[in-house]
Amino acid sequence: MSRASIGVDRTAERAVRRARGRWMRRRVRAMAEPSIASAVVSTTTTATANAAELRLACETFIPSATTAVTLRETTGGVNNHVRYADAASGTYVARVYNNGRATTRVAFEHAVLLAVEPLVAACDLGFVVPRALRARDGSGDTFKILPSGDAASVFELIPGTLPKTRYADAVGEATAALSKCLEACEADVRAIAPTSPTSVYRDIFGAFVAKGGSREAFFEEMANNSGLDDVRPAVTRLADYIRALEEKLLAIEAAGGLPETLIHGDVHYDNALVDENTGKVTGIIDFEFASYDWRMMECAAGLSKYVGEKDPMPFVQSYITGFCRRATPTEAEIDAIPDLIKLRVLETVVYFVARSVAGEDDISQLALRADNYAARVEWIDANAQAIRDAVRASLASRQ
Repeated sequence: MSRASIGVDRTAERAVRRARGRWMRRRVRAMAEPSIASAVVSTTTTATANAAELRLACETFIPSATTAVTLRETTGGVNNHVRYADAASGTYVARVYNNGRATTRVAFEHAVLLAVEPLVAACDLGFVVPRALRARDGSGDTFKILPSGDAASVFELIPGTLPKTRYADAVGEATAALSKCLEACEADVRAIAPTSPTSVYRDIFGAFVAKGGSREAFFEEMANNSGLDDVRPAVTRLADYIRALEEKLLAIEAAGGLPETLIHGDVHYDNALVDENTGKVTGIIDFEFASYDWRMMECAAGLSKYVGEKDPMPFVQSYITGFCRRATPTEAEIDAIPDLIKLRVLETVVYFVARSVAGEDDISQLALRADNYAARVEWIDANAQAIRDAVRASLASRQ
């Protein structure tokens, strides 16, 4: 992809080359197994252990952490333990990963961030991506393995608030802009990580298999887990929708598949930050599901949230308008987009079941969402052509 295609002038081009040179010198170190932070972590209770680990993370990365650090609750943070950390040198975001101690996933995420951050800055897109602090021990590590075995990082604070359903146009445009930057740095990331540790979305049972399960075991768990009994009708429908989607995905693959690149994989209104005064996106966060996957899954992830709202179409149209301002989906991608949105919704069902089986989360996380997830799929099916038409209309308006 040329720099012109993402709007980089000659000055920015030189900045990109300098930034890439710095990143190339750091990247092997980032992908290496980080050292273990030294401290004793209390394990009296899970909550106490999480707080202790978050404080240890702060001591490991924050320059002024020898003085008092105050931890505050954040919004979001479904998968990991995340807190604001107020220190003398500023406010940061501390994260202890709750991902089954999948260190390779953390290393891949940080390699992607190191690659894309200078490119996003050079392109002057108006938003930033997370920048991890480097360990105070001089190692240059951007994450450490704690005595518990969990990985931890501390990031610079990105100003802004979660937009939810507001500013869908801006979120869509920022998603497409980030997608182009990720595509531009894909070769650099592949040079050190030819494959991504996160399974592609179309491998819909990938998250479950990664926890030691199988397709058959997934459906058995869906059918027999008593924690889903209160939402059994919705769970049964979701299982049927997954089986039907398997056939659709096989058909897409048989027709030649879709364009693939490096993607964030989870950009939506809960992973974007906006300036309330301007309505502009200030940051895109949470790259832990970055992978090499179908390019249009980036758009599908964003739309998958809006289709869960009471009246989805205005949000869907607004998001698509913004996305297509910077992206030009192929006809195959446009035809597939309803199925890709369903894939994003239904893969999340598999993900929550996998986390429950692995003991990383409770099945109540799915039970709370099952009715809404089933309703999303049903709305997508009823409005599939309208979604495709919205993409085509947005592209036509650029002519």
